[in-house]
Amino acid sequence: MENLINQENLEDLRDFIESKIADVPGSYILIGAVGSLLLSSYLTNNGHPDAGSLIGKLAIPIAGIGLAKYKDVLAQAAESLAQKATGTETEIQKTFETA
Repeated sequence: MENLINQENLEDLRDFIESKIADVPGSYILIGAVGSLLLSSYLTNNGHPDAGSLIGKLAIPIAGIGLAKYKDVLAQAAESLAQKATGTETEIQKTFETA
């Protein structure tokens, strides 16, 4: 039996995952990561260390995905603010040139 996750399929797998989570806001994914950590802590403290460990191991990749998506959102917002600021500066310069 061959390994399903190899170098050839890795790009397809990444594209598949990105297409599935494209519509989910980064903040929701981060909330899911925090919820996963809280559930892991609860399970570990109430006598289910194996289940708590499994859920806790899922929190780090979920948080990484959420931070990557949130970083993209922040970059887009900063870019739009920079474009608005550039447009405002151009309008101010035109006002002073005509005066």
